[in-house]
Amino acid sequence: MTCWIIEDEPPALRRLTKLLAEARPNLSIAFSTDSIASCVRALKSMPHPDVIFSDIHLADGLAFSIWEEKRCNCPIIFTTAYDQYGIRAFRVNSIDYLLKPIETTDLERALAKLEDRSRPNLNQDWSQLAALIQQGQPTYRERFLAQKGQEWLPIRVDDLRQIYSSDGLTFALTSAGQRLLLDDILDRIEEEIDPKNWFRINRAQIIHIDAVRKIQPYFNHRIVLELSPKGELENMVSRQRVKECKAWMGR
Repeated sequence: MTCWIIEDEPPALRRLTKLLAEARPNLSIAFSTDSIASCVRALKSMPHPDVIFSDIHLADGLAFSIWEEKRCNCPIIFTTAYDQYGIRAFRVNSIDYLLKPIETTDLERALAKLEDRSRPNLNQDWSQLAALIQQGQPTYRERFLAQKGQEWLPIRVDDLRQIYSSDGLTFALTSAGQRLLLDDILDRIEEEIDPKNWFRINRAQIIHIDAVRKIQPYFNHRIVLELSPKGELENMVSRQRVKECKAWMGR
């Protein structure tokens, strides 16, 4: 079997690749991309795979526009941090809808469903599939251990406004402007906090929605956020993340 992966977040791509290798060693990843445009080109020029794993929020828009432009009959397993697109997903040949961070049991269920499609009497129960969307919502991290001086203190995620890396270390900025050291890396933290409240604006910085006060345009189609508390970084949104960042702030 072959699959494609459409994913614009490197940590999520690495996690899914690892889980697939463990669950189905014979499943070959024939193509991966982080954009709508390159996927459409691949659908026009390459043999279609047995299954596509697709994120929904991509750097250049929502993945649904891929299948509005180029029809694809192969099954799609959506992998996303957002639960509001479930019904729309099942209108474009989706067989499952996995919420990030993806768990091994959920991926196994989806793969088993994919393999069951070859059985001649398979009757898809769409009501059960829709119900699955409402069940098993991901549990996000509620606390970190933060270092202050020689002590380690539990700190609630809701009390933080920024999480960022600087000089090889990971720091958190509280709503009161206090800087704390976290014993974790930014990529893993990003997977464990609620994407409704948090957004990674660039490689070094994740911000909380309550920290945003203003958006200012910047050179080369980028934007700078005015945050409170401001912190020590520039608060600049990467160009490829501007559209998604604005959509996140307007939800």
